[in-house]
Amino acid sequence: MEAIADILFTLNNAFPNNIFEVNVSTCKINITVNNKTFSFWLNDWFNKKEIVLSIICSKLGKNKRVFARNCEAKKVTKQEAEIFLNQNHLLGFKTAYFKYALFCNQEMMAIATFSKGRKMNRLEANKRSFELINFCCKKGVSVTGGLSKLLKAFITDLQPGDLMTYIDKDWSDGSAYLKLGFKIHSETEPQSYVFDQTNFEKYQLEKLPENIFNELRNYKQNLEIVKNSGNLKLVYTL
Repeated sequence: MEAIADILFTLNNAFPNNIFEVNVSTCKINITVNNKTFSFWLNDWFNKKEIVLSIICSKLGKNKRVFARNCEAKKVTKQEAEIFLNQNHLLGFKTAYFKYALFCNQEMMAIATFSKGRKMNRLEANKRSFELINFCCKKGVSVTGGLSKLLKAFITDLQPGDLMTYIDKDWSDGSAYLKLGFKIHSETEPQSYVFDQTNFEKYQLEKLPENIFNELRNYKQNLEIVKNSGNLKLVYTL
């Protein structure tokens, strides 16, 4: 496992003049800077270090800044969305029906993806609820007003009754969404994962078939069941 000293060296080299504290457990890295702590899975640090560093860069306000008013919002293909999200989002691409992106000088700077509409009892009969599945900017870039512009483009086209999304509490408090008018609807319970300490891979326990879990447990001695911090469910009502 990469030593704490090596992790601190990476952070200090990437962000000089900041004081970091690092705590490493068997499956997570907790990074504290400016009195804020961010939690990342070890496999994300090892496999997606550039994206983790980009998230920290954004939290420190050190990203290149682009203004949404200088960008064009337009629909993109599944292939374009998949490439961009796999390169720039910690969770990578997730299946989505609607995909909108911001372009500046023909370069994709940010993306938001959405589900199909769902009928909800809380809405009028002709209105539908949609989920904002993914939003992210290009690594090293913050688009001021980016999410707002993408939401407006989607709302203009689809006329939803409301929008909902989930925020991972391990590395966000949802404040950017709350400023846009989202409201906290509820919180989900922390999810359990099986973490393999030999290769730093994790498997969501509730989605892992019992026979596969038993096989892992029988043949691998370095398994640990761990939990994340849960999610915030936010809803934006039109």
